[in-house]
Amino acid sequence: MSTPTRNRIRAAVMIIAPVVLLVAFLYHPFVTGAGVPAPEAVAAAAEADTTRWATAHLLTLGAFALTVLAFQALRGRLRDAGEERWSSWGFPLVLVGFVLLAGLPAIEMTVASAIGTGVDTLALIEAVNPWFITLLIGGSVAFVLGTLAFAAGVARGAIMGRGLTALVVIALVVTALAMAAPPFWAFYVAGVAAIAAFWPVAWATMRTGTRTGATVEAQEGVRPTAPRPRVAEEQGGLLRGFGRRRTHTSH
Repeated sequence: MSTPTRNRIRAAVMIIAPVVLLVAFLYHPFVTGAGVPAPEAVAAAAEADTTRWATAHLLTLGAFALTVLAFQALRGRLRDAGEERWSSWGFPLVLVGFVLLAGLPAIEMTVASAIGTGVDTLALIEAVNPWFITLLIGGSVAFVLGTLAFAAGVARGAIMGRGLTALVVIALVVTALAMAAPPFWAFYVAGVAAIAAFWPVAWATMRTGTRTGATVEAQEGVRPTAPRPRVAEEQGGLLRGFGRRRTHTSH
């Protein structure tokens, strides 16, 4: 795969992923609460529209997967720029974080499926809540550490100008903190911040890919043609001449 094509794919992923993430959060029924939503509030939201509850969490799973690919694209962009110190271990942490966080919508989809069977929704949510909190804390810690490492990598990678670099670094930090914040409205902040973090990098990546392709074409256009090897012919002629000289000398 050529460098321009690879950069276009990276840019496309970094443009699409944060939008899908924000759409998933906006479509999710709002759950009230100043901190971690109470089981009663979660049960009420799930029972109000079971189909929307399940669909929103299925969309969230897809958004998480796309966001992992967006971080992988960012990792590739930083690696091409020579930044290996921070993003090299930031991406595994982000991956672990999203794997753990993916358990949360999976649990909520199970709750939505169980509502149709007549189960006590509140009792079910209270039963799975300890596992829910464990996954939330573990995934949030890994995601925050990984995203902060990416922020440091962007700051040191010099893949954009100072203004855009500062914007992306701040947006990554806000995304990390908002994803770990307890109130539900913080997810809206995380979605908007993710767009502010990835879109400038996507734009810079597309421009870099175009310049790279033009540079390669220009270099190939002026590249001199390699001379045809004549070593064997010259050696043959030398040997033939050497033989003739020896013959003349003997006479």
